[in-house]
Amino acid sequence: MENFEKVLLAYDGSEHGRIALRRTLPLLGAGEVEVHLLAVVPLTGAVAAAEGFYTESMYEAERERIENILDEGVTLLKNRGVDAEGHLRAGEPAHQIAKLAEDLAVNLVVVGHQRRGVLARWWQGSVGASLLDRLTCSLLVVQAPGEDEDVAAAPAP
Repeated sequence: MENFEKVLLAYDGSEHGRIALRRTLPLLGAGEVEVHLLAVVPLTGAVAAAEGFYTESMYEAERERIENILDEGVTLLKNRGVDAEGHLRAGEPAHQIAKLAEDLAVNLVVVGHQRRGVLARWWQGSVGASLLDRLTCSLLVVQAPGEDEDVAAAPAP
């Protein structure tokens, strides 16, 4: 990890995000790497609120939920001996990840990957694929263990 002095982990609290966080822990060391954890509040809620489909209180509740997810991730890292700083942003996830990575001048961005079908990927897009053209640093996409791997071997949060 001597080449990666600053790492940004995108964290959404999903099972795939938790797996990515746990699988990245051995790479981080204790105090050897500057670690930043990012959670993004999607703007879809703000847009829906502007159109009258989604109330401001619903958006604030979603923002609070994601802030709690971020706090959970930072606490998990600190409990494992990794000093991490949390960041909360609102907007399109790939854009916010790339912007913070540039602002912090990180060497590595880590994202979790959820396997989906072709139609779902086309409809929803892929944050990892979107980041490939936006980042100037390395990107690590962490997948959940396959069916033949032992999920229990990964340490629980």
